[in-house]
Amino acid sequence: MSTVSPPEQKAKVPPVGRQEKKTAGISKTLNCIAQVRQRQGMTLRTVARRWNLEINEIRQMEQPTADLRISELHAWQRLLEVPLHELLVDTEGPLSPPVLQRAQMIRLMKTIVTLRDKSNEPEAKHLIERLLNQVVEIMPELKGVGPWHETEERVDHRSPLVYQLPENF
Repeated sequence: MSTVSPPEQKAKVPPVGRQEKKTAGISKTLNCIAQVRQRQGMTLRTVARRWNLEINEIRQMEQPTADLRISELHAWQRLLEVPLHELLVDTEGPLSPPVLQRAQMIRLMKTIVTLRDKSNEPEAKHLIERLLNQVVEIMPELKGVGPWHETEERVDHRSPLVYQLPENF
């Protein structure tokens, strides 16, 4: 269970995510929190449960036009374990090559850590650990990156299928 605290809500302030930026009567997209949350494998229900909020409140915060406070964006960033810029919409165009490469390296590291945590075979664990060390050598700040979030929907409780060749094969 994550210890990430929810965004603070202050009295007499419109509820989180209900403020919208309008430019000449047209909604302006400010964030892409919903896409990042889905990519990270975290459900609305999980976020609501961790922050002790209603799912509707989380949906409002995720609205692309929601004008969130910096503290709220930081809470999302900590919860989803992504760089802050991934939660924001870049109106100037695509990400710069260094920023894009960093985001790709973070996703790669999350996959490596997940593989390491799920692997039970010693040879595979050794190779995964070697790969992890090589990635950290390239980008040392990736050392503390955690695994992909496990969601209730992705947990497979079925017994694994075992394929056997017929004896007369």
